[in-house]
Amino acid sequence: MRKASKIFVVFNPKKPNARELAQEVRGLINSSSASVVDNPKNADLLVIIGGDGTLLYNKLKYNLPIFAIGSEKSFICQSHAGNWREKLARILSNGYKVEKRMMLSCSVDDVYIEDALNEVAIHTRNHRVIDIELLIGEKKFAFYADGVIFSTPTGSTAYCYSSGGSELSKHARKYEIVAIAPYRRAFTHVSVPDSMVAAAIVKSDNADLVFDGQYIHHVKSGSVVKVWKSSRYLELVKV
Repeated sequence: MRKASKIFVVFNPKKPNARELAQEVRGLINSSSASVVDNPKNADLLVIIGGDGTLLYNKLKYNLPIFAIGSEKSFICQSHAGNWREKLARILSNGYKVEKRMMLSCSVDDVYIEDALNEVAIHTRNHRVIDIELLIGEKKFAFYADGVIFSTPTGSTAYCYSSGGSELSKHARKYEIVAIAPYRRAFTHVSVPDSMVAAAIVKSDNADLVFDGQYIHHVKSGSVVKVWKSSRYLELVKV
């Protein structure tokens, strides 16, 4: 069991009432044996206020276990406006355990780009289909589509599932690859063991790489995009 003693709080200023909620969170923390710190380097816990998007935006900035306050629609955030106080108070009083969530690493032409908690997506930039050659182990798939998603178990309930992929157990030792609107459904989706590296050769000039819906990297025609299980995990507080 870990003890929360020094806590860094971040919030999304674009979210209604997030600033006020952050003040309430800081007040609860400072009324306990723990304290709020201004420098994340001195913290042992990160509290994020805003929702899943805010969590994804901040996931790699601080290298701290995360307790997040979102909405009732959030999939990753552990709490919402109706129950955050009870859950955070329990963490402050009793300590906490963490669960590690798998992430995916990605490179373009063997240059590392970014890690993703939900998904890495190759996506059309101008609504025209992309010519994609997908390599998974010894298997090769060639198809036209609006893109292709490489999804972690955490992300399998989001963009992946909406695009026809499978919903994976959050601790599954595999990831999901799903095509976005494939022409003639030449390729739909497949689950891949997390020990395997997948590669996609992008044969069009209109493709972008999108990480967790946040970070965009332009991809040139002929580029090889590789995706594999990251050596890093995201630590989420278990509540």
